[in-house]
Amino acid sequence: MKIIAYPAFKTKYKNPCNWLLYTNMLQQEVMVAEFSAKKLLSEKYDIFHLHWVVETIVRHPNSFIVWMRAISMLMLIDWAKSRGTRIIWTIHDENPHSILHLQIANWFQKEFIKRIDGYISLSTIGKNIAEKKLPELKTKPCCLVPHGHYRNFYPDQITSSAARALLNIPDNYQILLFFGYIDDYKNVPHLIKIFRELDTSNWLLVVAGKLESPHLKTEILSAAENDERVKLFLNYIPDDQVQLYFKAAKLVVLPFKEILNSGSALLALSFDCPILVPQLGAMPELQSQVGEDWIKLYAGELTNENLREGLNWSAQQTRLQSPPLDKLDWKISSQNIVDFYRLTKG
Repeated sequence: MKIIAYPAFKTKYKNPCNWLLYTNMLQQEVMVAEFSAKKLLSEKYDIFHLHWVVETIVRHPNSFIVWMRAISMLMLIDWAKSRGTRIIWTIHDENPHSILHLQIANWFQKEFIKRIDGYISLSTIGKNIAEKKLPELKTKPCCLVPHGHYRNFYPDQITSSAARALLNIPDNYQILLFFGYIDDYKNVPHLIKIFRELDTSNWLLVVAGKLESPHLKTEILSAAENDERVKLFLNYIPDDQVQLYFKAAKLVVLPFKEILNSGSALLALSFDCPILVPQLGAMPELQSQVGEDWIKLYAGELTNENLREGLNWSAQQTRLQSPPLDKLDWKISSQNIVDFYRLTKG
């Protein structure tokens, strides 16, 4: 079976989930190629599997270029379908993030969904939300495949004390961590503001990750106001340094305004870090999988009370050494998706 994926391996530096998926898929006697228009036009594939296609297509600021991208992609899909290729879409988010051209995005998504032969949801709630917002999906085959974990991908050998020393954080502080690419919907300035309002002399807030929206730097620096209890690492974190932040942390907080599935949550759990997350999307589903010892949910936007309860919970809760993530293995996910490919292929 020949698969072409958009994207397959090239986004490993940013989020290795697709790399992990397709690397495991290669062990199941299928061929996986990174998408390019030239490959799709010149070779025949059994499956064209797309991820984050709407937000990627409409990301350019020039609307004319976006229209050309959208039309070109639909023409490529039509060409592939005319040769017998099945089109599969994985839905990662409830709404595409950072949309610059909403009208084009809505038109493209509608036309794109007409052409798909099946879709993959990472959670039951994700399937329900998708079919409610996009009723045409109800007639399409669907496969439920949960987001996999990140264990054994990033280095994980350093001790907590050594990690703190390298980050210049004294051992007598507890670390509240936000880690990941920083975008508007992730609500980081609000997190900083709420944290600074608490009387938390024994806690430090560490924010680590590259800014997706450059204007956020001003907002974050303004919210922090050089507070010594807030440490900012606003840059891309190389793979070999990821362990520093999680091994130093006592609790990971994800104060997102909107969330369906979350690689950030799985990354924290992969480093055995408990997480505080909003009661949105698939987070209750994930909590039911790994246990209330590892995930604490809060309703609405993050408040002082939510954060205080989360800090107390992380310090007082007795939990096993590691959360149970065996069912979120990429070998299982990749096999389930290959089986779905065969089902849609007929």
